[in-house]
Amino acid sequence: MKKGNILILVFLIALLSACGPTHTEELQSIMDEVVIPKEAAEDLDLRSSYSLGTVTAAAEWQTTNPAVITEDGMITIADDDCSATLILRLSIGDEFITKQFSVTVKGRVSRLQSIMDSIVIPEEVTNDLDLKTSYTLNGITAEAVWQTTASGIIGADGKIHVTVSDQSATLILTLTSGDLTLTKHFDVIVKGNEDFLLLYATFSAQVRFSSYNLSENVIFPSSYVQDGKTVSAVWSSDNESVLESNGTVHQTDRDVAVKMTVTLAYGVATRTETIDFVVLADLASLPVNWWHTVSVWNDPIIGESADPSTPSCFAGAVYRKVVSSKDYWLGIEAVVTIPDFIPDPLRYDDGKMSYYLDNASLYMGGHANYESDVGLTWAIGYPDSISTAYTRSGICFRPFWRYITSTDNIYRNADVSDFQYYYFPGDKIRMSVFSPKSGYMQMRIELLEPTTHVKYANARLAYNLGEDFNRVFTTELFPSGGMGAIKAEFKRVNAIDQVSNEGKPTLNTNAVVDHAVWHEVYLYRKIDGVLYKVPMTSARSASMTCPLGSNVNGDFTNAFAISYDQVDPSLGGEVVTISPSNGTGKLYNLVAVIAKKKEEF
Repeated sequence: MKKGNILILVFLIALLSACGPTHTEELQSIMDEVVIPKEAAEDLDLRSSYSLGTVTAAAEWQTTNPAVITEDGMITIADDDCSATLILRLSIGDEFITKQFSVTVKGRVSRLQSIMDSIVIPEEVTNDLDLKTSYTLNGITAEAVWQTTASGIIGADGKIHVTVSDQSATLILTLTSGDLTLTKHFDVIVKGNEDFLLLYATFSAQVRFSSYNLSENVIFPSSYVQDGKTVSAVWSSDNESVLESNGTVHQTDRDVAVKMTVTLAYGVATRTETIDFVVLADLASLPVNWWHTVSVWNDPIIGESADPSTPSCFAGAVYRKVVSSKDYWLGIEAVVTIPDFIPDPLRYDDGKMSYYLDNASLYMGGHANYESDVGLTWAIGYPDSISTAYTRSGICFRPFWRYITSTDNIYRNADVSDFQYYYFPGDKIRMSVFSPKSGYMQMRIELLEPTTHVKYANARLAYNLGEDFNRVFTTELFPSGGMGAIKAEFKRVNAIDQVSNEGKPTLNTNAVVDHAVWHEVYLYRKIDGVLYKVPMTSARSASMTCPLGSNVNGDFTNAFAISYDQVDPSLGGEVVTISPSNGTGKLYNLVAVIAKKKEEF
């Protein structure tokens, strides 16, 4: 080998030994593996080193906008979109390379819009939609409020109401995130379904019953066949204890309204309807005095008659009367505290069995075709349980009932020997007269609270009744023509009746009826087939005090004290005291006689 060539070879070997190995390719390979998103929705993972295989490069990050992205990768979200450039320097030893990454941090407005854009509502709808109350995307949650332009087509909850034909509506979505809101309209068409025609025809033509007043079990079909198609039917009851969904009837001691719901279905179509039934009272087990247990009706009554005009006075007594409108009433009930009665000591006739000529009464009445009066009258009786002779003057209130037929005017009293039906001033009673069947009436008196007035409490003790005496008095059914079939009117009365003076000018008297308390007064009426008690308010009644002013015998202007102390007039309450205080001792009308007549209602 020539000497010159040898020198060149030695130089090249020395040069290669001085330069050593390079890492440029390795750094580039590692850089290619680093991926930074162009849009940042959350903090970035900016590492301090990156590796590829067995080679590791140190990493240093810089940012052109630390208010948007820090060198640690922390992002700050503003309302609007913001951008920054991240600069990555990778190095191995003294060798390094750099690369820039442009990054946009989406603002809250864009993020909210992205959530809105992700919500898809189909243009044509055949099933209920899942309308959520919030939506989340990329870690951001927005509250959602849905509205609808046609709730009868599609509700804000996404439930659709399908009919035979297509129906259009618009859903309005409002998204809220912090103080930002965004609204979008979605037009939808709820597709119609002709199966609904089938269900309409089924209900109209086939869901029928021979009677809606039930006293025995009824069949509720589980399916119907209409136009050759089988429609399913599912029944439910709002009172299973009275009328079960399978049609089993359980009668009680009163009429009970029950609402049955039937859901008809065919294919995807459904139709729900309600049907009203009345399960009639079980007459076999019905107590004779059940009507006072019915519920009170306080709502308006459709078609109710107007309140009546004030009737004219009927001569021969001093009385306070409240009379109802003429309507489809079936009876009247009152809770009343019995007043005290003090007769006029100058008005007596020793030749009569009961010699005082003034007598107190507390009674009710009804009038359809004929008049009936029932209640309590101040009466003679036995003074104690062992006496065999009646008293000569009244000692208690005893039940009476009077009714008129086409041929007779009948007057009856409770048996004078039934001491349990002696009632005294201060007794609180529930008194009623009711038409349990057409053409008849029945009176009921219940002692609620015995008197605490010492005189009268001791008087009751004289009859040795004990604690378990019967506190309920009822009459047998008695005739009352037209009652329960036509419109009727009812009354309540406090009176000082005058012996042998009916239809004649009322006589002066010092007799007193003291403090009759009508706590509550109700009228009975059937509404939608169910019996209720309706408050006898001034809106459905007229009141009168008689005589009105003066007559040929004297002045009765100040004979009445009417108040509402501790009673509720909206329930018919009233407190009545009758005290004419004009007595002269006159016993009878000897000259002026007025022909007797029926009391005018």
